[in-house]
Amino acid sequence: MICFNCKKQIPDGVSVCPSCGATINPQHQVVREIKQRRSQRWIFYVIIAAVFIGMTSYTVKVVLDNANSIAQITAIQQQMNDAKTKLSQKDNQLQQSATQLQQTQSQIADLQKSLSAGQQALDQKTSDFQQALADKTDLMTKYGQFSANLGADNANVYSFLVAQGIGTPNKDLAKIPIADFNLNSGKDSDSDGLSDVVEAALGTNPNKADTNGNGFNDKQELFNGYDPVGKGKLPIDLKFVDANKGKILLEIDHSGEAWYVNPKDGKKYFLGRPADALKTLQQINSSATPNNNNPVNVTASTSINTSTQLDFVR
Repeated sequence: MICFNCKKQIPDGVSVCPSCGATINPQHQVVREIKQRRSQRWIFYVIIAAVFIGMTSYTVKVVLDNANSIAQITAIQQQMNDAKTKLSQKDNQLQQSATQLQQTQSQIADLQKSLSAGQQALDQKTSDFQQALADKTDLMTKYGQFSANLGADNANVYSFLVAQGIGTPNKDLAKIPIADFNLNSGKDSDSDGLSDVVEAALGTNPNKADTNGNGFNDKQELFNGYDPVGKGKLPIDLKFVDANKGKILLEIDHSGEAWYVNPKDGKKYFLGRPADALKTLQQINSSATPNNNNPVNVTASTSINTSTQLDFVR
C-alpha cells in the first residue's frame, strides 16, 4: 500500500504509517488505491490514445506532404527536362551559328588574302612598270648625254637600241643561254675569255677569272650552264627564250648593255657598244642560213644627212 499523506510505500494491513505516523484504514486504503490506479490507467490510456492519434495524424501529414513534395519534385524535374531540351536546342543553334560564323570569317579571311595578294601583285606590277619607265628614261637621258660624243652612225644605232630595246633585269637575262660570240673583243684583265665590258654586263669580277671561287673560270661556268657569280646552275627558261626571240634586251641593273636574242638558236648575243652593235648584228645576220625562218636584215647608210636603219624581219 501507499500512504496518501507522505506518498511512501507501507506494509499491507498496518494501521499507522511507519514513516509519518498517519492513521491508515486498510479497507478504505485499498479501495482508494484501486480507484487511483484505475484513474491512472485511464489517464495512461488517454495519453497513449492521444499519442497514437497524434502520431497517426503526423504520419498522415508527412505522407501527404511527401506526396505533395514528390508531385512538386516531379513537376520541377519535368520543367527541368523541358528546360534542358530547350537549352540543348539553343546550344545546337548556337553551335550552328558559331560554325556559320567561322565559315563566314574563313571566307572573309580568304577574300582578304586574295585581295591582299591582288593588291601586292598590282603594287608589284606598278613598281615594275615604274622601274621600267625609270630605266627607259635613264637610258634616254644617258643617250642624250652620250649622243653628243658619238658620230652620226653610232648615235643612230644607240638611239635605235634605246627605242627598240626592252628593259630587262639580270635575273631574267640569266634565263637565256649565252652565245660564244663577241665575248672577248677588248681588254680581258683576268684572261678568262670574257672581256672586261662583257664581265661588267654579266656582273662578274673583271679582275678575277673565277668570280665565285669554285675552281672554274667564269667562261667555263657560263658555257656549262652554271652561275659564275653565285652557286648552282643558271635558271634557263625555254619559254622565256621563245617569248623574246628576235628582241633586243637592255640590261637595267648595270649600264644598260644590249643583248640580242637570236631566233635561230635561242641564245643571247652581246651587242657591245653602239659602234660594235651594228657590226655584231651584221655578223649575226651573215651567219643565218637560207632555211632560217627568222632572218635579221640589217642595212646601214652613213653620211652627214642620213641615219642608220636597222630593219628586223620577224
